[in-house]
Amino acid sequence: MGRYYFKIQDQDGVLQPDRGFDFENLAQAREEAKTLLAEMAIDGLPNEPIDSISVELQDANRVPIITFRLILEAIPHGAQQL
Repeated sequence: MGRYYFKIQDQDGVLQPDRGFDFENLAQAREEAKTLLAEMAIDGLPNEPIDSISVELQDANRVPIITFRLILEAIPHGAQQL
């Protein structure tokens, strides 16, 4: 069992919660981080000038392990300007 923290970056800025969460293993903590990012996307995609939202998974000492990031990019096609 390990304790993990989720640092969140969205349109409102960066949130570093004080509360950690216990998981049986790193794989379960990674899955929870991905689920959290998906739930954030449901609440709203990033808006300019911020082009991404992310969840950084940290260990019990708050050392970053992995960051999951959703990037929204508009790629215009042809001569039309958006």
